[in-house]
Amino acid sequence: MRFRKFAIMLCVLAFVALCLVPVAAQEEAAPAIQVPPKDRLYLASLTIARYNPLGLETQNRLMYSRRLADSTSPLFRDTFFALGLSTKLNPAYLKVGPLIDFQPIGIFNLRLGYEYLKYFGTMGYLQSYPNSKANFSDDARKDTEDDAYSTGGHHLFAEPMVQMKVGRIAARSKFAFEYWKLDLEDDDKYFYDATLDTLVPYEKMIWGNDTDLIYMNGRLTLGVRYSAVLPGNGLEHMRVGPLFAWSFSTDDYGSFNKPSLLMILGWYFKHPDRVGAVPYFLVGFSFSSDFLAPKTN
Repeated sequence: MRFRKFAIMLCVLAFVALCLVPVAAQEEAAPAIQVPPKDRLYLASLTIARYNPLGLETQNRLMYSRRLADSTSPLFRDTFFALGLSTKLNPAYLKVGPLIDFQPIGIFNLRLGYEYLKYFGTMGYLQSYPNSKANFSDDARKDTEDDAYSTGGHHLFAEPMVQMKVGRIAARSKFAFEYWKLDLEDDDKYFYDATLDTLVPYEKMIWGNDTDLIYMNGRLTLGVRYSAVLPGNGLEHMRVGPLFAWSFSTDDYGSFNKPSLLMILGWYFKHPDRVGAVPYFLVGFSFSSDFLAPKTN
């Protein structure tokens, strides 16, 4: 309990200290406000490596976007409706399907998607279980990795997000509501998903949340992230920790936009298996590419 409180206090104090750094210290000039193009065809890419649990994945979205309003107001400058194709690939599975991305006002975004899943039967995935009492720790799954099998299924999700920014301080909170239906062996009712890091119930809704409080200064982003996954079977987990992002360029709406390095640390203060001093760690690289010449009218 003391460690949990210490980890939370450390993250909060670090964030407050960063916010108190004088803005004049090598601050970049604020970029001119740029109204998004009326029409966009773009690729958004994120590649991540993760530890605790271990993972490596590339996520890519090819989207067509239509701006909804001709406005320079912060609330309506970046409003859009977009649709396209999403793919996620790692050594264990492929996820592919259509995606809708809708932002009717600057403080609210909604993503709706469907993914067809194909597990390859590699890397100890997929493993399934008859009930939520099964031991799904890293060591237990390592011992039974020969039981992993190839299968397919379906994943539906809705991800509403609220966000706001005042000066250089921003906050955002994204919820995820997910429904899974996989072809499991032996009438099993649960399977382990590494991204959610829990036993996922078959044909039931689960939900989660990522909440960020961040400080933005040109290319630099610093902050704190709280994450929770609640599968509704008593196996929920929560973690909190600092995040860091550095954009090598702030250019947008071109052929190679905002190439950025992302790092997230998180200490679990509730988890069936991972509570302790060993943190969650993620490092990633993201960028986007626009394929249409920018037109703002």
